[in-house]
Amino acid sequence: MKTRQKLSGTVRTAVLTVFPLICGCSTPGESLFKTQTEQAILNWSTGKHEEAVHYAQQALQDNPEDVYAMMVAGLSYESLGYPNRAKALYEQAAAVDNADIGVFGAMRNLPPEELKKTAEARLAALSLPQTPLAIIDPQSKKAVFTPAGFPSRPEDPQKEEKAAQKQEAIKGGLDMLEEGDRNVVLRFLTFTRLRDEKYVTPDEWLSRRSVNLGGLLPYTLTPAGKGLDLPAPTGDVIVGRLNALREALEMRAITPREHAAEREIILEALLPSNPFYRMDAAPVPRDILEGATALRRIEMLQNIGLITPEEAKKEKAAIEKLTYAKIGMTGGDAKPNEAAAKCIQKCLSAPASPCPAAAPKPAAKKAAPAAKKAAVPVKKAPVKTCPCG
Repeated sequence: MKTRQKLSGTVRTAVLTVFPLICGCSTPGESLFKTQTEQAILNWSTGKHEEAVHYAQQALQDNPEDVYAMMVAGLSYESLGYPNRAKALYEQAAAVDNADIGVFGAMRNLPPEELKKTAEARLAALSLPQTPLAIIDPQSKKAVFTPAGFPSRPEDPQKEEKAAQKQEAIKGGLDMLEEGDRNVVLRFLTFTRLRDEKYVTPDEWLSRRSVNLGGLLPYTLTPAGKGLDLPAPTGDVIVGRLNALREALEMRAITPREHAAEREIILEALLPSNPFYRMDAAPVPRDILEGATALRRIEMLQNIGLITPEEAKKEKAAIEKLTYAKIGMTGGDAKPNEAAAKCIQKCLSAPASPCPAAAPKPAAKKAAPAAKKAAVPVKKAPVKTCPCG
């Protein structure tokens, strides 16, 4: 929003610059205006861009450092559909180093610095297509983010630490996740922000969420699109880029087709709408501790609003079932053993730690055959990872 407000201010600056000339003048032409620059400004203000370019060029022949003529010619070229010519004139206006330019005589002598700021802003808008935030990878044929989306970290360690702490507080427990899983979750959080701030429609959010939801619920849904575990730009960077694209469209620095194309590529790079390749399936929890960690993860995702209670319930049931089967804690009817279920629930509320080994008891030789028979149906080794009271 700040970027949008800043660029909007540049347009207001240009309008205010020519306002003193328009006041008190009814018709363009040779009547009250004596200089070529004044003629160019009035013709531009009334929408006669070709005439404005003509007078501005004549003014620049007389004074090559006339920043007012440069700006009028640049704005007129933009309106006529010549962005490269406009860009060249803005570059010249931004580079002018003469603060004593004045062409308005007794009417008003405005400082050229304001127009130079406008030229820089318009130049940045015209340069948008040259520094895209996301592009189509020619090899994989899918949208990917460019290095422009990843600003360098601050050199000051204290600033970096404070920024990390602030972001951690916003994440709400994402520090428990591994890097790849955290990147997937952050992409969903960024897209929810775009939805809440009206940068994408609810339908765009629902369609892209549905085909990639397996990244959040890997045990009940198809895996998400391949590459979602890679880092993505922050929400601020993406919002800033979308604001700049919108402002450039309003300023006619880019066409509606260019605006729509880059916006679509950015959304595709964030959450693909129809992924052809998908991530590998999530590994089954190997023991009770990994099962409990997976259950905690689902609770965290529900708390931050990325999944619904019904989706969380189904995913938890799948995790428990897979964990019981993996560690062999199922009865003959393939239902979870009650003792195993209680153990996993206990692990959810307390960190798992190895139980202290019990002192070995000497067994009589005659009891050996009986112990061997009893060892077949009873398997208690995995329970040793459950928290001990």
